[in-house]
Amino acid sequence: MVQIAIVEDSDEEAEKLLECLDRYAAENGEQFAYTRYSEANSFLEEREKTFDIVFMDIMLPGINGMEAALRMRRANQQTVLIFVTNMTSYAIKSYEVDALDYIVKPLSYKRVVFKLRKALHIVSANEGKLLLIRDKQGPVQIPSGEIYYIEIRKHKLTYHTARGEYTEIGSLKGLREELAPYNFSCCNACYLVNLKYIFRVKGFILTMQSGDELKISQPKRKEFMNDLANYLGQGK
Repeated sequence: MVQIAIVEDSDEEAEKLLECLDRYAAENGEQFAYTRYSEANSFLEEREKTFDIVFMDIMLPGINGMEAALRMRRANQQTVLIFVTNMTSYAIKSYEVDALDYIVKPLSYKRVVFKLRKALHIVSANEGKLLLIRDKQGPVQIPSGEIYYIEIRKHKLTYHTARGEYTEIGSLKGLREELAPYNFSCCNACYLVNLKYIFRVKGFILTMQSGDELKISQPKRKEFMNDLANYLGQGK
């Protein structure tokens, strides 16, 4: 079940959003659990729940949505954040707190669903698959959502992850098939890349959010760019 927080001081706007989410859940067989907060303080003080998606108004009483998002991000980098606002000037700043997107009021079902589908896609990818890596220091379990990319050199796999690097002997081919449903794609014969951690593609050079630069090979470029376009286009 997807855990959703709605941080919105307007009862009317919160109800509109709930109606859209309920309609989507009914039409698509999803299950959502909601928690509503009418101001940011109670949301930030929440200790009992972990949310997959947060819909947050920017113009809130007391602490505004942008400040609340900054505080949330200090402790939580994974929750998908979507701002709901009638002020596009603030919405542009949403990317500074790693927000997925923003929805401009007045809300409509079409606008909400467009953003929701992208958010659900990321939630699914974050859950990912638990991999058992037989590292030289001992076996370790890593969720696929924490892997930036996997590199192979002379039959040695190196997993570049949020926790550090891990190595084991293995084949990239088997991993490619195993991780394809979780948005991994090969940019060349040496790298299997988690598409959600790509920062930029320029020519045949791929820059990851970590700053690492990987080469895209000519034979793999078309397939890789198609995979990336499909990933970025989820929900369209």
